[in-house]
Amino acid sequence: MGDVHFAVPDTFLDKDEGLVDAPLKPTSRKDVARSKAMSDFFRKHDVASMISRLTAILVRDKPNDPIAHIISHLVSPEVGILICEDPSPYLDEASAAYLVKHRVHFMFEEFLANMMDDAPADQDGNVDVLGYAMTWMRWNKKRYSAK
Repeated sequence: MGDVHFAVPDTFLDKDEGLVDAPLKPTSRKDVARSKAMSDFFRKHDVASMISRLTAILVRDKPNDPIAHIISHLVSPEVGILICEDPSPYLDEASAAYLVKHRVHFMFEEFLANMMDDAPADQDGNVDVLGYAMTWMRWNKKRYSAK
């Protein structure tokens, strides 16, 4: 499975929020090891496809409460939502504005970092990604509610 890339048009970003001077590269051996561990973890648990599907559902439905919408989808998944490797060609201005308003990119970035650090694994190294996702979304709901 390939990497999932997501871009929000910079016309909706505040000041320098979306600007990056150079690609982020690990600066130490520890960073390189963590990047590899994260990549392996996300591939093993098929996390990218889950994030892709959830993003596609948010862009399509634009719910007032994205966290509640994500949780309801995780509880009873909708069939037929395809993985979208690059949703940016399908984003209209309203979709991009919605994602920025609800800070969806920050939410998923924090979720992924926390999952890598905190998700408990069983003795075989398996992680209940769905259970962790629902718990994380509930605990962080207020932080990602639009004001």
